[in-house]
Amino acid sequence: MSPRPEAAREGPVAGPDAASSPAPGPALALRGAGRAYGAVRALRPLTLEIRRGERVALLGPSGAGKSTLLRLFDTSLAPSEGTVHVLGQPVAAADARRLRALRARIGTVHQQLLLVPQATAMQNVVAGRLGRTSLARTLAALVSRREAARVRAVLDQVGIGVKIFERVDRLSGGEQQRVAIARTLYQDPELILADEPLASVDPARAAEIAALFARAFAGRTLVVSTHRIEPLLAHVDRVVGLREGALAFDKPASSLTLRDLGELYEAQRGAAVPARAPAARPPSDPEVAPGGTLRIGASSTPGEHLLPPIVRAFARAYPGTRVSLSLTDSAAVTEQVRAGSLDLGFVGARDDDPALAYEDVARDEIVLVAAPALELPPEPIALDVAARLPRVDRERGSGTRAVVEQHLANMGVALDPAAVVLEAGALVALKAAVVSGMGVAFVSRRAVEDDLRGGHVRAVRVEGLSIPRHVFAVARRSPGPGAAARAFLEVARAEVPP
Repeated sequence: MSPRPEAAREGPVAGPDAASSPAPGPALALRGAGRAYGAVRALRPLTLEIRRGERVALLGPSGAGKSTLLRLFDTSLAPSEGTVHVLGQPVAAADARRLRALRARIGTVHQQLLLVPQATAMQNVVAGRLGRTSLARTLAALVSRREAARVRAVLDQVGIGVKIFERVDRLSGGEQQRVAIARTLYQDPELILADEPLASVDPARAAEIAALFARAFAGRTLVVSTHRIEPLLAHVDRVVGLREGALAFDKPASSLTLRDLGELYEAQRGAAVPARAPAARPPSDPEVAPGGTLRIGASSTPGEHLLPPIVRAFARAYPGTRVSLSLTDSAAVTEQVRAGSLDLGFVGARDDDPALAYEDVARDEIVLVAAPALELPPEPIALDVAARLPRVDRERGSGTRAVVEQHLANMGVALDPAAVVLEAGALVALKAAVVSGMGVAFVSRRAVEDDLRGGHVRAVRVEGLSIPRHVFAVARRSPGPGAAARAFLEVARAEVPP
């Protein structure tokens, strides 16, 4: 998305009171600008320029100085030292009239939206011009057909034109956010400042809002303060990282790495940036780093016995990225990856779906286990006899169950459904049932290694039976896995022996 030149910004909100052609030079320029509150320094002296039409994300943990910097940009706060130029104007030299005129050229999208709930979408949008027109003109606009058409055009731009006369408190949260964006658009600003617009929204809505910002404010200078960078990366030109009131980095969005984020957030806790976990193949920095949370789903065996050390190694290597791990069966994990609600899945069985990509990340085998005291036929047991033994099964959808059923079917044997004494929805329940002597069970060797060593269960030999088992990572092909998911896979490859 290349920004349009300022001269190309025309549309339904342009009118006789629109801002004149901007002066040459950067949209925002700080020269040694800092801000202190008594002995507390909120922003250390900073020199920074943002070009006209550029889209910039301000990134950093709470207390990093993002809000202070935004207030210097919107002229509501004066620097304690240094100078600030906004849209070519030296803020310190502006009198009250010039400052009011300058602020009319700046639009702000607030985190709390600041809408009037009982007013209509049109009334809220028209209020956006109070900064650059008189109260009388603003009130007159509310009964003007021409202004109604202009407001409708702006609301159409954000996808809710049909809601023009709807009360805001009857709109959904997403629609209210669109009204707030439309209100800023109607103001026709040259500079847009957005304060945490992605806070407290789910990942799908965050991506939608980021795309809407890029579309609605194309060609204008846009500065977005955020804790969540991943949804914005495709839509911003630069990322400026702040840490403890100082500049941590200022780089193109395309070159931001997970290491950058790790150092940014780790330093906030006052700890040294940890070295990456030692490994035969250390993970490399991806080209682009996400923020927020890496959503991983796993079936029981990989989730409980494979992923914990990988998650620990990933957290040491990339402390700026959080991991959310949920456990369910392989079928459910696969479906959630397919639907986009998980970034990455770890499962024990593959699904024949061309939209999904699988990678073999670990080798395992499935063994038949029983309680040491359970009486069984002499070993090795014939396969058809083993298929009729009292059995504890995993739930339908389990990767282990699917692999066993497929393997035995290939050998011409079917497990006797009448032999099932319990269907366990969790690995711990299955092992407890086996230890109590209820029956035999097919289970991952990784899952019962400690139990085998401790003598709680024993492996049962079955004639001619060897069931190799793979653990797969699964992700969507399009869009492919994000930077954090790719980095996690690199850590997994390094942590898991070939």
